[in-house]
Amino acid sequence: MRRIEPGERLAAFGGAVMTAADLAVRDPGLRRLSLQIDEDLYLVSVVESPADWFNHGCDPNAGLQGQLSLVALRPIEPGEEVVYDYAMTDGSPYDEFECACGSQRCRGRVSGDDWRLAELWQRYGNHFSPYLLNRIEGLRRST
Repeated sequence: MRRIEPGERLAAFGGAVMTAADLAVRDPGLRRLSLQIDEDLYLVSVVESPADWFNHGCDPNAGLQGQLSLVALRPIEPGEEVVYDYAMTDGSPYDEFECACGSQRCRGRVSGDDWRLAELWQRYGNHFSPYLLNRIEGLRRST
């Protein structure tokens, strides 16, 4: 194992694209394996892969680059868990939960509205899904 440097690609997400309505009538387990990629569109793994199992963290060491790639935001040491903030991808209430990440920055609860937090815009820059970057830009223009 080696240290991972900032900007290195860690994973590329893939799968079938489904609407929220399609996802709602499927096996509930699919929701856990889905990634929101646009307004009302979700990417669902067809074949389980390591990219399906990245946990959330309120102080992440990884972030989104473009729509489907996960990259290191800072150096990641061998054996360190790779986590990203689900606020970078989730803009709907389909996957809300109490957070137990344990970081000093823990928000306590993860919601589909976390992308609205200006503090996260500052910390993560462009490491949000493109559809969320469009929403963020709209909020910035309106304030």
